[in-house]
Amino acid sequence: MDLCSAFLSKEIAVETNVSLSEYTSLKIGGKAKYFVTINSLQNVIDAINIAKEFNLPYFVLGNGSNTLALDYGVDGVILYASQNFSQIRLIDENTIECEAGALLKDVCLFALAHSLEGMEYFYGIPASVGGAIYMNAGAYDGEIKNIIKDCTFITNFGEQLTYSKDQLNLSYRHSYFMGHKSFIVKARFQLHKGDQKEIENKMNDFLNRRKTKQPLDYPSAGSTFKRPKFQYASALIDECGLKGYRINDAMVSTKHAGFLINVGEATSTDFIKLIEYIQSVVYLEKGIMLHPEVQILK
Repeated sequence: MDLCSAFLSKEIAVETNVSLSEYTSLKIGGKAKYFVTINSLQNVIDAINIAKEFNLPYFVLGNGSNTLALDYGVDGVILYASQNFSQIRLIDENTIECEAGALLKDVCLFALAHSLEGMEYFYGIPASVGGAIYMNAGAYDGEIKNIIKDCTFITNFGEQLTYSKDQLNLSYRHSYFMGHKSFIVKARFQLHKGDQKEIENKMNDFLNRRKTKQPLDYPSAGSTFKRPKFQYASALIDECGLKGYRINDAMVSTKHAGFLINVGEATSTDFIKLIEYIQSVVYLEKGIMLHPEVQILK
């Protein structure tokens, strides 16, 4: 039995030679040799076992909003947490449970509908729940670590585990999962009751700030660099006169220097060269090394 037949025998959708540029917000990337769409917990377990049986590496992809796929693609298996794997439900009056493929936007709207406060900081972040936990996503003083109760995941050995917040090793743009190959399945968020109108106003305020300050009309991976201690990456880049600097079609946004954007047909090589150039200039002029926040799919 070949690999595709193995997936199909478990009723798992699989495609070959799928362009990753269609699944990342940067619109950059080559082809994935095998692209598997995950729709259930059982899909996750079966897909990992099949990839290992065929001695192929696997890579987890969510909404692709903080991901750089390389030009030569992936010679392995992409496990894509689809929006079919996105159930959101109320566990008790203050707790929401979400599957990994759910978009943060939808979780925010669900929380709003139930007058639950704590998710509004994430409204407008184009990430899935799985990706947000992996990165400990955050904005405007809100972070995933402030609201997560626990997280269920499948290990590289096919074991299902649930870790509490304290076990997830969450810190600035970091989680347990960055050092442990796993597939995040679902999470529970502990929120609290609030005034629905006030929650809606906060959500709209954060969304308007993003629309005003960020270059949302171009493909990007969000903030490209982590925030240095007591500094802002965007301010350092701006002070070095790098707004508008470009390498082919990869460019530092003139609207927000923390965003590197794809203004046409940028490649991953262009993007990486631009990252490295910015790092070198900022280090030479400011003595501060910037570290990328964007994750490279490799």
